[in-house]
Amino acid sequence: METISLPATTRDLAVKAKNLLAENKIPAEYYGAGHANLHLAIDYQTFRKVYKVAGRSSIVTLNVEGEAKPMEVLVHKVTYDPLTDRFQHIDLKQIDRSHKMTTTFEIHLVGISPAVKDLGGVLTQNKHEIEVKCLPSDFMKEITVDISGLKEFGDTIHISDLPLDPKKFEILAKPDTQVATVLAPKTQDELDAELATPVGDTVSEDLKKEAEEAKAAALASKESDTEKKGKKE
Repeated sequence: METISLPATTRDLAVKAKNLLAENKIPAEYYGAGHANLHLAIDYQTFRKVYKVAGRSSIVTLNVEGEAKPMEVLVHKVTYDPLTDRFQHIDLKQIDRSHKMTTTFEIHLVGISPAVKDLGGVLTQNKHEIEVKCLPSDFMKEITVDISGLKEFGDTIHISDLPLDPKKFEILAKPDTQVATVLAPKTQDELDAELATPVGDTVSEDLKKEAEEAKAAALASKESDTEKKGKKE
């Protein structure tokens, strides 16, 4: 497994977080058993690149200037600025390879669903990530889930269907929780009804946009079928 390294320096608490952020550095906290918490500063662009690869479920080697040994950590929590969506604060948690830890795996759907391709169904992903308890050696950034088995409207992938060995992984969600499902396309009458449904005194803009997009998709699908039929004739 490739080593993901993250350099850091200790932070002077007298320096305000906003001043640190203005210098393109992110305030961070390191938490570890048997080691005092460390107040750190991490270069913004360096962390951005590391986080893109590691996410919150890959082991990161933290190298703190002045510390004798590097430390293995997880990116436990990231806080964002609500206006700019830039990183604002990081929590780093020490790991122990001999003990199970709770982490988050992303869910990545792959393949082609016949219910979508051939029947015009709408694929809905209900869960994009799950919490899992396992040993650090079994951490992974994402779970790949094949949707080619979704052949009819209503076909669903549940938590219990995820390709994870139950001897290694404890999924912290109910087995019958839906991960992804295929819905039947809405009829023209349903789309028109949604467009005409008022919310208070006005029509919901989000609902209107969604209905218009679905209507356009249905029309495009119909035109495509007509074109195919014409070619066959």
